[in-house]
Amino acid sequence: MNLINKIESLLFEEFKSVPFHNLFMLNNIENKDLSLGGTCSDKVLHFREILKNNGIETKLHSSFINNIECHRMLSVSIENQNYFIDIGSGWPSLKLFPEFKPVEYSVYGMSFKTEIFESKLIIYHKIMGDYKQMIEVPFFTKSESKILSDIENRYKDNSIYPFHNSLRFSIIKDDSFYFIKENVLRTYNDVKIIDRILSKSEINNLLRNEFGIKDIKCPC
Repeated sequence: MNLINKIESLLFEEFKSVPFHNLFMLNNIENKDLSLGGTCSDKVLHFREILKNNGIETKLHSSFINNIECHRMLSVSIENQNYFIDIGSGWPSLKLFPEFKPVEYSVYGMSFKTEIFESKLIIYHKIMGDYKQMIEVPFFTKSESKILSDIENRYKDNSIYPFHNSLRFSIIKDDSFYFIKENVLRTYNDVKIIDRILSKSEINNLLRNEFGIKDIKCPC
């Protein structure tokens, strides 16, 4: 197994075992166990440690969503070429994004592609219809210490996040990708997309019984 395949295999396992969610943010509590998941910062720090334990060194990388520098990723150098890892957008970005060439792939009924510009890479996402810009990744980023400081202070202004006041949760389970936005559970796979409206009790039962979130409830 080459290094790219190894990282992508670990990435897939991470998407299955560590959920994306904003439950800590909504409850205004500190995440003291990164294995419980969280937003992009929590997931980036957790996956970085997983990679380190597998002998793979990465760097923190700061990027933009909706023209706001609020998203954290990882970068890794493989054979003197740079790749980006997006573990924390809430969507199943299961492949590395090379800095030097555009890519396109589909998974769970959705698609990702990139465009390369002189000083940045743009990641696009498509569920139905046309691609929409998801993340702008500058090739040159802040220092590691500055990104860590941004992570430490990330909740001082929650309004910069598109999910600051309503539930977001996602995880891969079996052959499907599950995504909760507010009170709607959407299930994606290669065959179909299913929407289901949930009550507050149904949301918390689902989080606890199906996805293993036992110690945090949604205040929704």
